[in-house]
Amino acid sequence: MSALFGGGFLLLFLGFFALVIVLIVVGVVQNKKRREALTAFAGARGWTMRESDPSLVGRFGGHPFDTGDSRRATNCLYGSHDGRHVVAFDYQYQTTSGTGEDRRTTTHSYSVVAMSLGTVMPRLAVSPEGAVGRFFGRLTNKDIELESEDFNRAFTVTADDRRFASDVLHPQMMQMLLQWPGLGWRFEGDSMLVIRSGSHQPSEIDATLAVMDAITDQVPDFVWRQLKGQ
Repeated sequence: MSALFGGGFLLLFLGFFALVIVLIVVGVVQNKKRREALTAFAGARGWTMRESDPSLVGRFGGHPFDTGDSRRATNCLYGSHDGRHVVAFDYQYQTTSGTGEDRRTTTHSYSVVAMSLGTVMPRLAVSPEGAVGRFFGRLTNKDIELESEDFNRAFTVTADDRRFASDVLHPQMMQMLLQWPGLGWRFEGDSMLVIRSGSHQPSEIDATLAVMDAITDQVPDFVWRQLKGQ
């Protein structure tokens, strides 16, 4: 009986080990194919690709750039879109929990697309809303309430300048953004960023840039003139 149990355990262990090896190989192959697709995407547009760029790790602030360890930016694409500088990259960081034998390391992965706007913007962030986030946002007075209750239920808005947030998030803008209830974006420095969990495919970069164009096109002309000191 013990021999059978020992043999069964060995087979189970070998099966598990083989599964781990298969998953690793599949992951390597998928990453290779994705990197090749991103390289082709960059080449077709006259963009540049780098496997990694440490300077991007500290270029932006806020979540997810201000937390964790072993931060890195990989699969970095640099180019121009409608005359604006663009960078798209994978961002990862690690967190640890527990101690001793229970110590665990978790890797967090994000897709980042950043587009230069040619002028410094007051910080404004629009994030998908949740009931808990809405409650604490109102409790701490950090969640800016706008005229549309549908929009307030769908998104959390934080900004350094409430008047700027109100000017940018006018009724037409809010109505448009309700088409993309899962979209999170922000103005930071001279850039607009769209960040989400996971990693992007080439087609998603184009789709994200199209959405970013739609949002910036809805920013009123008088706001751009004020920002540029005109």
